[in-house]
Amino acid sequence: MVCIERTAMAKQRQWNGKPKTACFIFPEASGHINSSLCLSARLAKSGWNVHYLSAAVMKECIESAGATFQDERTAAPELCSDGLGYFAAYERLRGEMFPNGSKAWEARAHLENKFLLMKLPGTVAWLEEMRPSVVVYCPIWNRIAQISSLVLGIPHVAIVTIAGFGGFHKIISGFIEPEGATLDDFRNVYESSEMNQKAIDELCSAPYDLDRSLFSEGAPVYYFGREPECAPYGMTLGKHALVTTIPSLRDPIYDSIEAEDELYWKKCGSRLHYVGPMLGEPGQQRATTHKAVFTEEEQRLLIQQSEIAHRRRSELHPKKEEDLVAIVRMAKSRGRRIVLISLGTVVTSDRAAFGWKGTGLGER
Repeated sequence: MVCIERTAMAKQRQWNGKPKTACFIFPEASGHINSSLCLSARLAKSGWNVHYLSAAVMKECIESAGATFQDERTAAPELCSDGLGYFAAYERLRGEMFPNGSKAWEARAHLENKFLLMKLPGTVAWLEEMRPSVVVYCPIWNRIAQISSLVLGIPHVAIVTIAGFGGFHKIISGFIEPEGATLDDFRNVYESSEMNQKAIDELCSAPYDLDRSLFSEGAPVYYFGREPECAPYGMTLGKHALVTTIPSLRDPIYDSIEAEDELYWKKCGSRLHYVGPMLGEPGQQRATTHKAVFTEEEQRLLIQQSEIAHRRRSELHPKKEEDLVAIVRMAKSRGRRIVLISLGTVVTSDRAAFGWKGTGLGER
């Protein structure tokens, strides 16, 4: 294995970012953005200027953390016409490209890099305007942040919100097996798709000049790297990545964490930092939604629902004494046993493939 220098993944550029300025790029998925809110709030309190590019539904919790909000739709106005966010815009693109229907994995194999390419000019322009000294991002849903950072030469840090890399193939299997497919099927379509290869060609040509190795192991959500050098998330990470668990509780690739660290450094040029749960301060406002379509009316209703007592464990406006972390701490101080039952933000979402009303097949 050869250690990959991050600066070699695109033509070397000198980036002169503003001191103590950070840009965060995260999706309309609460399990992914909430950890970032913990970090952005701390940075803001320390005097940093923090800016987010995200979905409209996340505006309130972002601003409550002391950051500024920029609607992701402004970075791709043509893609997001009619007011659609990224998730919904992708589903529309999928319907346009495959009017007779497609399975979720097939569409990703053809469209993931085309979709990324459509978001790239606007994201690069936003970063040039903000001039951050660092970019922080979700590597699975917002790879556009990593790619844009490489184009401009900006240092970038991923926040990995699964509890260890060993569980990633289990997650992917849960996506792809119900559709009667394997990762080999995905690889075959990904590598043979003219649409996908054309998008990669454009990403690796002027003005972006990215290295083709960045796209050699599939789309982030359908990673198909193989043993013995299998490193899930690997080519989507920055030189540093924060992992939201601790070494002893991680879902491992290898028994030895030193071996995992060596794998990611030699193959991907990434240093992993196991920082534990990034929960934020008691009472901090958090996100609770994972929706492909989220209207202003739905947002208003969600805020109204937060006044219903039984929903206060996971709502947008927690009172300090009703915050989930505070409740757990209080129960533990009284010697009570803790039982947590969670359906998760994905299964309760409106995603076509695996949301609350999904078929499990992801077919349109």
